[in-house]
Amino acid sequence: MSALSFVSLIPGEELDRLLEEVRELGDESLQRETDVQVVVLHKEEGAGLGFSIAGGIDQNKPVTVHKVFPHGMAAQEGTIQQGDTLLSINGSCLRDSFHYEALQILRKARLPAQAIVVLQKGGVGEHQAHRGPSPSLALPSAATAKQGRGAAELNRIVTVELNKDSSGLGFSLEGGKGSSQGDRPITVKKVFLGSPAEAVVQPGDEILQVHGRSMLGMMRLEAWMWIRTLPAGPVTLVIRKNPRT
Repeated sequence: MSALSFVSLIPGEELDRLLEEVRELGDESLQRETDVQVVVLHKEEGAGLGFSIAGGIDQNKPVTVHKVFPHGMAAQEGTIQQGDTLLSINGSCLRDSFHYEALQILRKARLPAQAIVVLQKGGVGEHQAHRGPSPSLALPSAATAKQGRGAAELNRIVTVELNKDSSGLGFSLEGGKGSSQGDRPITVKKVFLGSPAEAVVQPGDEILQVHGRSMLGMMRLEAWMWIRTLPAGPVTLVIRKNPRT
């Protein structure tokens, strides 16, 4: 494979696995002129990778590096730059991932002492699956073809925008990690009468992401505090609709 660089010494078997992983990402990615690179970050267990991400199929664009933190691990290593397209992290493919799924993959990469990032320098533009009209409440139809997910499940995940005012987003929460009923997803408990949320949110809907932050594995109080700290104005949420609504 051309245009492939390694920035750390890792075992041959591991390199073979990574090469196969990159090949399986599809011809569309590999036929482009931009470099495909494998970056190995050695860090302390529990430490972040030193960059934030943007994009996902619910945002109609590939997962990319949004910002490299000045004193983080990625900045110290030097290869990963803002705008690079992320193909995988520690073997988890990021192509056709929802934004909240990509955030979970990034969060899991904090645990081991080594993170392996496969990327393309400078971005690769829109993936073929991302072309077409921008989503409103419905995800792009290409999302239903994602392997390992049923179409019905994908169609239940929607992106909505609510306007936050002095009373919040117009609904209350229940569930979360360590709730009285055990570890449960963060869900809508009650939608306040007269709020804009009535049109798009119903009790039982699972809140997957609020304003770019994943709610997965979060305590209800943490989720509530995050929403409370957001400024007034438009707030984007990713929601899994209650199948009974």
